[in-house]
Formats: sequence, structure tokens, C-alpha cells
Amino acid sequence: MSEAITVWIHIVAVAVWLGPQFFMFLVAMPAVRLIEDAGVRIRVMRAVIYRFGYVAWAALGVIILTGVSNLFQEDDEASIDIFSSDYRYMLIFNVKMGLFVVMALLTVLHTFVVGPRQLRLHEELPAGSPEILRMRRVSVIISGSVLLLSIAIVYVAAVLANHDYSFQPR
Repeated sequence: MSEAITVWIHIVAVAVWLGPQFFMFLVAMPAVRLIEDAGVRIRVMRAVIYRFGYVAWAALGVIILTGVSNLFQEDDEASIDIFSSDYRYMLIFNVKMGLFVVMALLTVLHTFVVGPRQLRLHEELPAGSPEILRMRRVSVIISGSVLLLSIAIVYVAAVLANHDYSFQPR
């Protein structure tokens, strides 16, 4: 029963990570762009982005910690070595981790480089300037990629959890 707690926390953290990405990408940022007053728009963007950032980074931290914990929990019913290359499980697991690393790197890039530069440009340049539009495109591409990668990771995790498939010898 106690093994289920970290799995449950992991799933809740994934929901906290993924749900707001849909909201930010599809609702919040497009709505914020409709605010005509540049000063108000920038203040709203900062408030939404920073609050979202704290929640997102906390969820990502919990995902990592519980993921590592889940990896080392023993399952008495299946004496399968998850580190064995003889099983498709490791191939699927490695795909999941590869997608996760790319997603995390894109998140770091957006959080610490693209996002701050985009906000700075919004403060310094008039709305609709070519530099702002270019950075917005870069931001949308990175954010959309992170969202798609997050969805793909959840799918790969579902495949990984299907032991009828994932534990078949190659």
C-alpha cells in the first residue's frame, strides 16, 4: 500500500505540470495579448508567468523526486530487473527519460532565456515590433514543444505501465 503513495504523488504532480500548460498555451497568453494597455499587459503577463513558474517548477521537482523513488521501489509480484537490457521495458523507459530531458531543457531555455528576453522586449519596444513578434514565435514554438513532449511522456508512461507489452523479451 505504501508504494502507491509515491506513484499517486507522481501522477498528481504530472497533472499539476500538464494541466496548467494547456491553460497557459491555449487560454491565458492569448487572452493577455488582447489587453491594449501595454503597462497593464506587461504587469498581467509577469504575474501570470511568475505564479505559473513557481507551480510548474515545484511540480517538476516533485515529478523528479517521486520518479526516482518509484524507480527503486521493489515489486514482490514481479521479480524483473528494470535495469536489464533484455526487456523492452528499458527501451521504453529510456525513450521516456530522453523525452523528459529534452522537455526539461526546453523548459529551462524558456524560463531563463526566452521568457525574460520576451518580457524585456515588451517593456522596451512598441507592440508589434519585428523583434517582439520573432520572440513570440520562438516562445510559442518552445512552449508548444514542451506541451507536446509532456503529452508524449504521459503516453510513453502508459505504455511502460502495460507490463503485458513492456516486459516482453525482444
